[in-house]
Amino acid sequence: MSRIILHIDLNAFFATCEELKNPSLVGKPLMVGGDGRCGIVSTASYAARKYGIHSGMPTFQAKMLCKDLIICPCDFKLYELYSKEFIAFIKTFTPYVEQMSVDECFADITESFKKYGKNDINSYLLRIQNGLYSKTQLKCSIGVAPTKFLAKMGSDIKKPMGITIIRKKDIPSKIFPLPIKAYFGIGKKTYPKLEKIGIKTIGDLYYSVKNNDGIAASMIGSFADDIVNQLEGLSSDELNLEYGDPKSIGVSRTLMFDSSDAYEIKKYLIQLSRGVIKDMVQKELLTKTISIQFKDANCETNFKTKSFSKSFDEYTDNEEEIINTVSELFDNSYDNTVIRLVGFTVKNLQQRHSVVKQMTFDNYEEHEKENEIGILINKLNRDFNSDVFKRLSDIEKK
Repeated sequence: MSRIILHIDLNAFFATCEELKNPSLVGKPLMVGGDGRCGIVSTASYAARKYGIHSGMPTFQAKMLCKDLIICPCDFKLYELYSKEFIAFIKTFTPYVEQMSVDECFADITESFKKYGKNDINSYLLRIQNGLYSKTQLKCSIGVAPTKFLAKMGSDIKKPMGITIIRKKDIPSKIFPLPIKAYFGIGKKTYPKLEKIGIKTIGDLYYSVKNNDGIAASMIGSFADDIVNQLEGLSSDELNLEYGDPKSIGVSRTLMFDSSDAYEIKKYLIQLSRGVIKDMVQKELLTKTISIQFKDANCETNFKTKSFSKSFDEYTDNEEEIINTVSELFDNSYDNTVIRLVGFTVKNLQQRHSVVKQMTFDNYEEHEKENEIGILINKLNRDFNSDVFKRLSDIEKK
């Protein structure tokens, strides 16, 4: 039996969060992003989209299209809070959730639908969609299919608040007529080249690749086999679930749009990194090695992922030290490539209590001082027959 995979995509997420923070913005043309000379539109409200404003557009161009455009800077902390509410709500329907970015996820509802769906898939999906809106005021579109690729394609077909079910038999009627630029995985540089050789729709691409058209194959490269599998409903239905490897903690997220804006990419990477560090500290873990990852947005390179690592001299959970290293790694490794995904991982983890710092000539005074404080605290607690005396740093970490 085919699995039931959902792709749930929050509609105009950043803009919606800004409207929830400031209800006076509802219904007005607004964008979230940078306002400088190199600013980019991250998200546009639906009112702004009526003027032709869209994600990835330079801000100066968006301002030319709408003189009353309201520009809101990114508030990642706010978006992360709403994102957590979003994922937590979806997990009330199924534990099998793969978060792709702050505003989208895959969910496998095969088992939960069997138990609770009452053989009415449309009603079950409406419960998810309307329930999310009722609880969080976030609107979403849902694609439903037997594979992740088809579910992702489905969620883009109807927005906002759309539900699109795609079975394998529906692919020729629902997917093939879509314009080639709608194909998930084909970037802004590739689809214009395909259009120039007459490949205007996804169906055109499928038949061209299936029939071994030489020109199309040379543009697509090793991605050709994937295209055939995806458009025949044979691609993956397996979710990447985060079970928590004790040797590493990491997160990777797809950007709101493919970007080469170093400032915005770095800002988002650091925000992801802080979340991972917080998780590590709560689990009382220390790291010896960190790594950052970028995924190339160019399908001609088969979306190549690059990873860059750095090890510390000693185990650490010092946020400032780790973030400074992330910043340094980024500055030394990012080459202005257009990317679609970034990631951060802490590796070589050890429990805090199991790590003994080596005493050296440079730090022996610090060790002696810590030891003296510990002895004094233990003595006071024994004298007062309690454990009320603690290091301030130990209290702050709890």
